[in-house]
Amino acid sequence: MQIDIDAIAKTFAGTTALSPVSLSIASGSMMALLGPSGSGKTTLLRIIAGLEQPSGGRVLLDGRDATVTPVQDRRAGFVFQSYALFRHMTVFENIAYGLRARPRATRPTDTEIGRRVRGLLDLIQLPEIAGRYPAQLSGGQRQRVALARALATQPRMLLLDEPFGALDARVRRDLRAGLREIHDATGLTTVFVTHDQDEALSLADRVAVMSMGRVEQVGTPEDIRHRPASAFVRQFIEAAPTAA
Repeated sequence: MQIDIDAIAKTFAGTTALSPVSLSIASGSMMALLGPSGSGKTTLLRIIAGLEQPSGGRVLLDGRDATVTPVQDRRAGFVFQSYALFRHMTVFENIAYGLRARPRATRPTDTEIGRRVRGLLDLIQLPEIAGRYPAQLSGGQRQRVALARALATQPRMLLLDEPFGALDARVRRDLRAGLREIHDATGLTTVFVTHDQDEALSLADRVAVMSMGRVEQVGTPEDIRHRPASAFVRQFIEAAPTAA
């Protein structure tokens, strides 16, 4: 799915969260929205998802104006830092939830749901945990399950908000590699929010560096590292902590 952000603006109670932002995200690519806290990156992600309505501008999905399209009709998969797994459900039930919640006319059969869940558990390399509950999993395992649940409904885009922020450095590195493998296997257009420079530059095809509600620069990781377009981008990238 091609995503085009056309002069999107957002204000909250008179405070500007996004100045007019324009951005194109190619179908099948992975884009990082990178910036410090308060830069507007999560607000932009939520507008793409349909969880927030912009104050101005348009969101185009495959060339069609989807600005007021309800969130459930955008066919987006979501992964949040908090995982948002149902504690009273097993891993299998968590992954299957979105499929079983569909209207009867479009709901897969139990056999198809089982096949799809098992395939996703294989994809996240955790086929043995189907019967466990979230409390029995590590943070990295819970994040993988959240990713599988987001993929279960066969979305057209995958949106992730600080997906690794609550994990330690070693687990983050492992999950980055896993996310890239899953992205390459599924071919989904993927957008993720992060404040971690190394995460964005090591994982994404393209990076949009944001500051104070504006996009400072969009480019490949190589562009951002070696050809910063502004003093802010240069200083922000140079301030990245050394990877552990």
